[in-house]
Amino acid sequence: MATISNPGFSAGLSGLIPQLVAAERAPGDARFNRIESTATAQISAFGKLSSGLAGLQSTLAKFEGTDASLGRKVTLGTDAGFTATANTKAALGSYQISVESLATAHKLQSAAVAKDTQLGHGSLSITVGVGEAIEVEIAEGKGSLADIRDAINAQAGGKGVTATLVRGDDGDVLVLASTKTGSEGRMQITTTGDGLGVLATEGGTLKVADPGNQAQIEIDGILHTGSSNRLDEVIDGITIDLTKARPGETFSLSLTSDASPLKASMLSFISAYNTALGALRTQSAAGGENSSGAALSGDSAPRTITQSLRGTISANYSQLAELGLKTGVDGSLSLDGSKFDTVIAADPEAVQRLLGDEGALQKPMAAALKSYLGDDGMIKGRTDALNSRLKSLKTEREMFDRRISDVEARYTRQFTALDMMVSQMQSTSSFLTQQLSQISQLRQS
Repeated sequence: MATISNPGFSAGLSGLIPQLVAAERAPGDARFNRIESTATAQISAFGKLSSGLAGLQSTLAKFEGTDASLGRKVTLGTDAGFTATANTKAALGSYQISVESLATAHKLQSAAVAKDTQLGHGSLSITVGVGEAIEVEIAEGKGSLADIRDAINAQAGGKGVTATLVRGDDGDVLVLASTKTGSEGRMQITTTGDGLGVLATEGGTLKVADPGNQAQIEIDGILHTGSSNRLDEVIDGITIDLTKARPGETFSLSLTSDASPLKASMLSFISAYNTALGALRTQSAAGGENSSGAALSGDSAPRTITQSLRGTISANYSQLAELGLKTGVDGSLSLDGSKFDTVIAADPEAVQRLLGDEGALQKPMAAALKSYLGDDGMIKGRTDALNSRLKSLKTEREMFDRRISDVEARYTRQFTALDMMVSQMQSTSSFLTQQLSQISQLRQS
């Protein structure tokens, strides 16, 4: 009688379970990976579109206010004792300026004393200008100039006063300096306690190293006095920085039109526009015979945005062309610099009409970009939807993994039962074989 062969579950049937489970898992994993890969690539693509469009939006915003008008070129006399910058609000013209004095910081010096000499203890009350008093406590045994310096800096740091120690031939000198120039930075010091009176500004021994002078400047014979060496309110649109006192000497400051900042802004706008179009083309490119399409190939969003931007340019093309702008076959822009210079020289407000706050190109393009990039914009909406899809995909994967685990457990139970059945059949086969052998032996005997 033939015997039933059982290689054993672990030796034979167990090898089938991973194969069956892998076959069960493969279609689901492929689907999940495909969806995840596509969504991730599209999120990245929308991020690149957002970056390109945000660059265009930022560049367009530079024309807001008065920045779509001609700039100002500042010309100064040689070694004038001041520098100056001007914005588009500054009126064209010239001024005769004399720097009579610079604003300086108030500085006080103590009398020289031997190192580690204890002046006393108590408190110092330091007032800078009309500010609140700074209270500095000097403990007993901590009254050396070095200790007082440290106490002042610890308490007055960032409040308008600094203290340093200078070691001279006659001993140590405490130097107190205001961080504010002019009369607004002048210090007043009062003291209480024992021995600190020498550091009071009234009745003490402090020496004025710098009185904290006011800046004085004459502009066309008009005197202006201030506490700072930066003057940004004397003439509208002009900031003057004083560098050297030249009392009695007059130097010219002249303002003329300057088209170069406006031209640079126009070139930046063109570059940003071309970059945005390039991103839209790249992220929506169709596949070829030997290449796959881009992440947003066939998606309507890049096409809609591209048509909107090019439509805005087309609607204002005649004005753009007058300024020297040209469009390429791919929709990109370029600028004829010489033509731009000629037009701006004859019509300084040409860019303002096109790209200023109420400009014919500024308003519709800014509105369109906001609709794409805003918190409620198209790109954020699409990106949020894709992120939500990835989040739900994660949940689906977890459910799928549990189902596959159940499948694996079912196969294990089935093959275990099969193994047990085969073992039982083998045992029965062995018993029958034994009985038949005995019967055969009895017949032979």
